[in-house]
Order: sequence, then C-alpha cells, then structure tokens
Amino acid sequence: MSYNDLYNNPWERSTVTYPYAWWDDGFTNEELDKIVNYCEDKGLQRAVTIGADPVKDKQRIEQIRRCDVKFHARNEENYWFFDRLNFIIKSLNDRFYNFELNGYGSFQYTSYNSKELGKYGWHMDTHLGLDAIPKDMHEPRKLSLTLLLNDPVKDFQGGEFQLNISEEKNPMTVPFKKGRAVVFPSFLLHQVTPVTKGFRKSAVVWVTGPKFR
Repeated sequence: MSYNDLYNNPWERSTVTYPYAWWDDGFTNEELDKIVNYCEDKGLQRAVTIGADPVKDKQRIEQIRRCDVKFHARNEENYWFFDRLNFIIKSLNDRFYNFELNGYGSFQYTSYNSKELGKYGWHMDTHLGLDAIPKDMHEPRKLSLTLLLNDPVKDFQGGEFQLNISEEKNPMTVPFKKGRAVVFPSFLLHQVTPVTKGFRKSAVVWVTGPKFR
C-alpha cells in the first residue's frame, strides 16, 4: 500500500463535541494479521499501572487493568508498521490538533482475554500534574493512538472503547472496526470495557512533546 493510497482513503474527524479523529484502511487485513503474528511470537507480559508494584499492588492493578502487553521498538521487521503509524499520526495532528509533538519510541501490543473479562478501567494516558511525570518519561504524552488489530464482530465481544467527556455515567462509545486507528488527546479519560468473548487485540502509541502552555 502506497502513501498515496493512504492519503486518498476516506477518513473522518468529528466535531468539537467528539474530540477524536479516526483513520480507516491504513492497513490491509493481511498486514494487520502480520503484525499480530509478529507480536504474539515475541511473547507478552502482565500489564501494570504507572507507579504500581506488580507484586505488592497486584490486586489493585487487576481491579483497574486486566490485559497482557508487550512494547516493541522499531526494527528491521516492523519498520513498515512504524512508517504507516507515523504517517497517520502526522496527518491527523496537522489537520485537526496542531499539537507540538516530538515522537514516540515504541508501540504497545495489547491483548484482552475474555476468560478473565479483560479490561482497562477509566484512566488518562498523560499526567496533567507535570511534577508527576515518571522519571523515564522525559515529556508528557500529548496524543494517543489506538489501532484495533482484529475484528470486533468475528473475534470478540465487549471490549468497547469509551471516552468520558463530561460524566462517567454517560460515556461516549467510539465506533471501532478492524484496522481503524483512533487518535485523541492523551488527557481525555477513557476505558476499554470488559471483553466477554474471545480476545481483543490492539496496538497503542503515545506521542510525547513539550508541556502544554
């Protein structure tokens, strides 16, 4: 798939009431399956939350987040995936957000298993109290991207992606399909609801940059 093909594909951005953008058909089904197989072959580890001890805080973590993850840096096997993500992120940011961004070092592969009702409760990807930025995060996360790698009709049930714009009791469910990349400001509250059947598989990127002014 060429960059011209990417640029000419239809994609949508919502109004200010729906502060997220999405890009469809950035990857073929074969490419999505390829990246899933690549990630599964590399293995997974239990997800944690920032600042939590995976042993001492295990019970508290499991109440918030139940999934398996693996971070992947750019290499000769996956460079094409990074190039495609870079194009999508830059295009959406330039057109809709105009955030000052410096990039990202890796993507996170995430697998939610219905056998444990895999989920990730309400959270933000960034730290608005900038003194709370973890030491290994030199800049705050400003723009988040999540790419659904499998089919929400054939492969799993549940696992809805929701944004909390005003009140948690009335969250906004973002429509997803296989291959849809959704971009949103990292300071928005969001969650993945429990997966009730199958596995939900996604790739996540957090793009950092200078502090918001």
